Amino acid sequence: MRKIWIGSLLLISCLLLGAKNPPEIFKLVHSDKLFLNKTETEQILELVGNVHFFYGKTEFKSDRALILDKQKIARLTGRVKVSNDTLALASDSLAYYRIPEIMNLGGNVYITEKKPDGSLRWFKSQQAVYDKANQKLTTWEKVEAYDLVENAYASCGYAFWDRLLGYAYMVESPRLRSGVADTLNIQADKIEFFDKEKKIVATFNVKVEARDYDASSDFLLYFINEDKAVFTGEPLFESDYARATAREFYLHFKDRKLERVELADSCKVWFSEERSAPKTNWVSAAFVKLTFEGERLLDFSAEQGVSYFYEQAEGEKKDYFENRATGDYLEAKFTSDNKLESMKMKRGIKGVYKFHTKS
Repeated sequence: MRKIWIGSLLLISCLLLGAKNPPEIFKLVHSDKLFLNKTETEQILELVGNVHFFYGKTEFKSDRALILDKQKIARLTGRVKVSNDTLALASDSLAYYRIPEIMNLGGNVYITEKKPDGSLRWFKSQQAVYDKANQKLTTWEKVEAYDLVENAYASCGYAFWDRLLGYAYMVESPRLRSGVADTLNIQADKIEFFDKEKKIVATFNVKVEARDYDASSDFLLYFINEDKAVFTGEPLFESDYARATAREFYLHFKDRKLERVELADSCKVWFSEERSAPKTNWVSAAFVKLTFEGERLLDFSAEQGVSYFYEQAEGEKKDYFENRATGDYLEAKFTSDNKLESMKMKRGIKGVYKFHTKS
């Protein structure tokens, strides 16, 4: 084995190692020290101090680097930085396998994608693999992510991102939340994101926590541009004033704040007039629509096979009142302090009304 010390270099314009037809041209820009080791089977270039080089259009920087020419491997350690088109990668260490263009990153991994249109995404983890040829990124161990356009944060144990397809998924306790505090928090066994459709899909053990409500189901489909969410698989919705079940839920938002909830098939809603009080009043129907303003229930309507129970407790200015009825259509409106203002039933009405008046 021969070891050649080349010494301190400020600039080497172009250095091609060994291979007659390299897939990427190696260009060394700077290294404080450079050592070249040759054996019968390998040619090793060791770079030390302020290392800066290119493979094709991909830029590498680190404290140290080891270039194994014939094995087509580059190993970098210490403040590693890699830039490739709109993607930038940083880590404590990196192994770049030139064939098949795979980068293994370890320790304090930080990856950003910044496009000319101003969009920005970043990922943090302890381990990552970037398939440069196919533009696929896999991260695991304490994964965090952020999307500037959607103003959304995510965390999980394992994540995958296909840049070409615009598809990503998270598993191992994935969690997605809006950048605005307390507005939206999604948990599930798996969360997927479809970039072109601007769609989020969460499957199994789905839980959604927001400022004004909680919801759970087996399946969630969230359309970001339409501000609409669809829950299926035994969905449950609950706020301080209402609790609801149905075969399917449709939640409609404005600025990510809940405006309307639509329930379809086997719907039942329990509600109260006092915050966090027992929800003893109920309505069941084939279709129910509830309208909200913040946490307050404004009104609701029910259609097809409607039945309901409403009980008004005796108070200082009101008598006891109990009503059970069935019909084809029901609508109810509530006052600003969430008290029942009116309730109307139409078509095919059958009911029982009980009054207890004060003497």
